[in-house]
Amino acid sequence: MVSDNRDVSIYSKPSNSLPVLALAMLLGGCLLQLQPVLQWVIWCEAEMLMLLPITLLLLVFSKLPRMLLMFFIGYLWALLYAQIYLSQQLPESLVGQDLVIQGVISDVPEYTEKSTRFNFNIERVVDQTEGFSVDPKVSSVRLSWYYHQQALQPGERWQLTVRLKPPHGMQNPGGFDYEKWLLNQGIHATGYVRKDQSNHRLEAASASIDRLRQSIMQRIRSLSDTEYQGLLLALTIGYKSQIEPQQWQRLIDTGTSHLMAISGLHIGLVATLVFFLVRHLSPARLPFTLTAQQLAALVSLFVAGFYALLAGFSIPTQRAFVMLLVMLGAILLKRPAFSLNTLSLALIVVLIINPFSVLQAGFWLSFLAVLIIGILTGGRPKVNGQGRIARLSKGLRLQWMIALGMLPLTMVLFQQASVISPLANLVAIPLIGFVQVPLVLLASLLNLFTHEASVVLFQVASWLMSVIWWSLEWLSNTPHASVYLPASSPVASVLALIGGTILLLPAGLPGRYIGVLLLLPVLFVKLERPLSGEFWMSVLDVGQGLSILIRTRDHALLYDAGDRFSERFDIGERVIVPFLRYQGIKQLDAMMISHKDRDHSGGASAILRHIPVKQLLGYRDENMQMLSGQTHRHCRKGDSWNWDGVRFEVLHPDREYSKSNNRSCVLKISSGDSSVILPGDIASSVERQLVKAYGTRLKSQVLVLAHHGSSTSSSSQWLQQLTPALVIASAGYKNRFGHPAESVRKRLEMHEIPMLNTASAGAIQIKISPDMGNQLLQVNRQRKDVVHYWNHRF
Repeated sequence: MVSDNRDVSIYSKPSNSLPVLALAMLLGGCLLQLQPVLQWVIWCEAEMLMLLPITLLLLVFSKLPRMLLMFFIGYLWALLYAQIYLSQQLPESLVGQDLVIQGVISDVPEYTEKSTRFNFNIERVVDQTEGFSVDPKVSSVRLSWYYHQQALQPGERWQLTVRLKPPHGMQNPGGFDYEKWLLNQGIHATGYVRKDQSNHRLEAASASIDRLRQSIMQRIRSLSDTEYQGLLLALTIGYKSQIEPQQWQRLIDTGTSHLMAISGLHIGLVATLVFFLVRHLSPARLPFTLTAQQLAALVSLFVAGFYALLAGFSIPTQRAFVMLLVMLGAILLKRPAFSLNTLSLALIVVLIINPFSVLQAGFWLSFLAVLIIGILTGGRPKVNGQGRIARLSKGLRLQWMIALGMLPLTMVLFQQASVISPLANLVAIPLIGFVQVPLVLLASLLNLFTHEASVVLFQVASWLMSVIWWSLEWLSNTPHASVYLPASSPVASVLALIGGTILLLPAGLPGRYIGVLLLLPVLFVKLERPLSGEFWMSVLDVGQGLSILIRTRDHALLYDAGDRFSERFDIGERVIVPFLRYQGIKQLDAMMISHKDRDHSGGASAILRHIPVKQLLGYRDENMQMLSGQTHRHCRKGDSWNWDGVRFEVLHPDREYSKSNNRSCVLKISSGDSSVILPGDIASSVERQLVKAYGTRLKSQVLVLAHHGSSTSSSSQWLQQLTPALVIASAGYKNRFGHPAESVRKRLEMHEIPMLNTASAGAIQIKISPDMGNQLLQVNRQRKDVVHYWNHRF
């Protein structure tokens, strides 16, 4: 985009200190997001709304430092948003109750083999038996409707009987924060639709952009080539749930996953393409007051807005459109499109629209990309007077530098760096941004008039995607294409960001390449690990399932692998592998699958795909071979080994059992007089056998409750023999089995044994040394140690 002679360099002094004010507002909003709990919660929204105008008046007329006032405004605005969101969350008193709600389907539903998932804006909650309304202070919920055959349309009004729960997700180090994602989406509760005769549609949907989006989805799903439908849906309407896990992994390995999320990159590329096309096709003089540049800005803004609406005007597209609106607005006013002032104004507008934006990685990546463009072009991306080869060369260099400049931030945010990312993006960005995206946009427009032509263009887009995908597959097969980094310290992360900034400074500046040295701490992280004779145990939060990591000084064993709910939600893929990489574990010396139940074995295949496993141990069952695809050893009573002064001993099974639970591998880990027992899902009958066989040898500091705390396990005799200082239950929040059972809780109280539950504590990490004696265990709980105001407390 070209501006006139009044363009100002990106390095010029900002007028009216707008960049300073924007930065102050950003810092104020970030401070609020760092708080574990909200301050000033006694203030109601009305009082805060009165304080904000007063602060704005002080900003305009007071002699107080404007930077301080802007910081205060940023903090207060974010606090107001956070308080409103928390005030609308579902009360614990309504969890598990049947509620009859009326409202509107607010987005395009997601379809799987078993369920339909959709966002639902609640208009009222009706208690039909009493005939009056109940207000749970919930406005938007995310629902699953299992085995529902009728197609749902966005905009339809329904009455539904549902069961809801507050936003709750698994909490693990290095894991995805589902509760933060729901906060960003404005979802106040999740739940499912109950089978009930009162469920019925109240009103049909009217014409809307979401109806158009669903129509486009149907056209893409009608294509004969199904392999790339998920990718096309993501590029066209921002519908990413149909992308296959293997495809996501390919995108991550090549550093191109951002290309499948409609964001600032796509909208900016489309706007740039339209801008230059209109600019060069327009006559030198127009029969109205607009210049060719202004006309190009208006047309590109219209196309970008249409694309943002197709993507559901999600938060990333809102942010991208606002940034584009400010920059194109600058061109309409004949001001520089790329300058610190325009970027700062865009930042302020984005923070006003949604202060939660700072919680998204895309927020930082988007503004960093625009800042890099401004730095590299000096605020004036000129093209006039240059040959095509020169323009192409500069464009490729700009794209290459953007990829390199964003690499340090992606390393810090995702603990992963794609070595081939610059090359992969060099190939993929032009093809997707300047060819694929305009193609699907044109197909979407034609869908309004002729379905046949729309399908033909989508078919062409599918063929083009196969070409792009072939190139990405070829690049991803390069050895060490992607590098996963362990968690780095805050200091190393800050140094990496400073180093990346220094490398982007103009060529010729002295000491510029010192930035490379500042990147080294995040690349070569020295991880803490157990001393010889010590072992660390991490009971992961995997919902209703089990997965435990045992680490010694130089070895690691994973006991069980969690559940696999579907092809697109595998605990091994979503939780365990990210945790292992976050901990810097590149391979497992052993993985033990206690028994064949899916909540213990479901994630094993995904782990084996991503993490090398030297030895696989498991139950005696032919399905184990099918599960793993590699040879394994059966668990046998009496098997034992030593790692770094820590003893591992298999206590069970000693023979075949008819019930799968009773065939569980029971593992004891000992260091000196300190030990832990992992019993799988054994029942009380097996507990009695173990008590009879081992007696006082069973005494342990830590016990993981068998069968997630089921009433069929954890007998009084078993607890009395082990006398643990702590027991841990790995159970899902409000699980349908009621684990841990009330009878087990009472037995623990009777024996005065404290219990931790992953549902309320998150991942539980314990450090055990041989000389602990009766000292208190060093226990870390994810929900206690890493606390944010949006995290669920109960």
